This record gives sequence, structure tokens and C-alpha cells, in this order.
Amino acid sequence: MAKILVIEDTPEYIEMLSSLLNEYEVYAAKEGKKGILLAETVLPDLILLDINMPLMTGYEVCRRLKLNEKAHAIPVIFLTANDGSDFEEIGFNLGAVDFISKPFHAKVLKARVKTHIALYQLQSHLQEEVNDKTEEVRKLNHEMTYLAASIAELKSKETGQHLRRVAEFCYLLCKFLGHDEAECEKIKMASVLHDIGKVGISDEILNKPSKLDATEWKMMQSHSLLGYTMLVDSEFALMQLAATIALEHHERWDGKGYPYGKKGEEISLVGRICAVADVFDSLLDRRVYKEPWEEKVVKDYFMTMSGSQFDPTIANLLLENFDMFIYTWKSLNRPKD
Repeated sequence: MAKILVIEDTPEYIEMLSSLLNEYEVYAAKEGKKGILLAETVLPDLILLDINMPLMTGYEVCRRLKLNEKAHAIPVIFLTANDGSDFEEIGFNLGAVDFISKPFHAKVLKARVKTHIALYQLQSHLQEEVNDKTEEVRKLNHEMTYLAASIAELKSKETGQHLRRVAEFCYLLCKFLGHDEAECEKIKMASVLHDIGKVGISDEILNKPSKLDATEWKMMQSHSLLGYTMLVDSEFALMQLAATIALEHHERWDGKGYPYGKKGEEISLVGRICAVADVFDSLLDRRVYKEPWEEKVVKDYFMTMSGSQFDPTIANLLLENFDMFIYTWKSLNRPKD
């Protein structure tokens, strides 16, 4: 059953509207402030709003409703005994969808109410469908991003879980830095592609169990620039963010990293975040060239390298929440059933 909220200071009109609209679930408030609170709580399909009320006029109520995050989309029909057209112009400018004159003509009232409720429910249904499709596309994009990045991981014989762990650590660090959910989610997805440039490195170098010679090491370092080149020309902001991460996640706070030897805040924040997340996971993980490090050794390493290899603010966030990061690493590293 559709819901209607009547905001009207005259009890007789409230009673009349409730009777005429008895096929709907009708709620009522006798003044503006209570009406706004009720709109937030009930989330009606339509609001019938008197213009001439004490304390707060209908115009002011409408203005506040349209600024309200929960109620802004609910259609508002003004109820008025005013003559002339000026009041209608003001009301439409405030976001009202219609006007009904007092005294009410029952058939006109019912027809307009029915029409606007039907339109609102149709728009809400369409919006839900759009939201569902948008979420479906978002999930597909996420999966495609992971799939693309997994190619590089499989080529270097590293577990695909490395991608998900690094992405999760980037998300956590972004959260601890105080960024909002949307920004943290973007960094999480973009960081999945941090090693995509490895597709351009030979298998012999990627999977060599012994130390790389100078020529091989130079080739290995080129994966940062290769990844950047692969991603930077995308028209999508997420891919451009991923390009920056791919380029800078091996730069160091002290300027001794690669490919450009950037120093301090010359390195983007996302690059500095991923640098910490990537090394944290790599040290704990088994690789062809090393055994996994013990947790205490990893913690000591970050304490030592904070302010030299790593941005001290970000490294300290990792250290302050070290147990949480270890727990997350173990949870994400757990084999699936």
C-alpha cells in the first residue's frame, strides 16, 4: 500500500484528506518540523503540504525537504487557498510537482494523487533497476581487473592471492589515513594492477631462484614503467590511478627507488601506500627466491625502514595496527574450501 504524508495545520483538512484517500496509508503532521521528521521516518510516496502554516511555511518545509538526503526525491504537492500564479511559480522553483486548491474537488484530488504516486513508484523502480545494473557492471569490472592482473601473477608463479591481499592492505591504509569509503575503494581496485607490467618480463628473470645479475635486475625494474605505459592512456580514471601505482610502487621515501628515484612527497600518496602494502605482503609470502619471513622480522624491518624506504606516516600506521594486518593477511591467505 502506498504511503501519503499530509503536513497541514487544520485538523478538519487532515480528517477530510484521510477519509478521501483511505485506499492509502495516510500519515499526518500539524506543523513543518514534525512533518520533516516524519518524512525521514516513513519515507512516503507522496507529501501533501499546506502553504500557509504558522511557525514554518510550506515553502520553507519544501525547501528543507529538498535538501534532505532521505526525503529529497519524494514528490510534494502543495495545498493552497491562495489566488493568482505567483505562489505557483515559487512552489515549482522549490521543487513541488503540483498544486491542489482548497476546497478540494474529490475526483481531482484522487486523480492527481494517483498519478503522482504512480510516477514516483515507476521512477523508484527504474532507479532500482539502474542501481542493480550499475552494481553488476561494477562487479564485472572488478573481476576483469583481477583477471587481467592475475595474468602477471601466474606468469611470475606468484599466488593470485597476493593481488587481493595488497589491494586489501591498500584499502586499510587508506582508511587509517582518514579517506572516505569511495576513495579507499578506488585505491583498492587500482592497486590490483600494480604488477601488471610483469607480463613484459621474461619467465627466466621472473622465476629465477637465485640473485639476478645487473642486466637482469635492470630488466626486472622495467616492469614499473611497462605497467604505467599499458594503463596511462585509458580514458577511465581508475586505470589512470592504477598507472600511477604501477609506476611508483617501487619508489622510496629516501629517493633510492625506481624507476625515477622520486623522493618524499614527490611520490604520489597512492604510490607510497602501495609500496608499504606490497612489501608487507611480499616479505610474509613464499617466493621462488626466498622463504617467508617471520612476523617479528617483518615488523622489525618496517621499524628500521620507516623514513628511509617507506613514508614514515604510512609505515607507522602499519606498525600501530600490525596485529590487524597480520590477521588480515592470514584470513586472505586461507585456502578456500
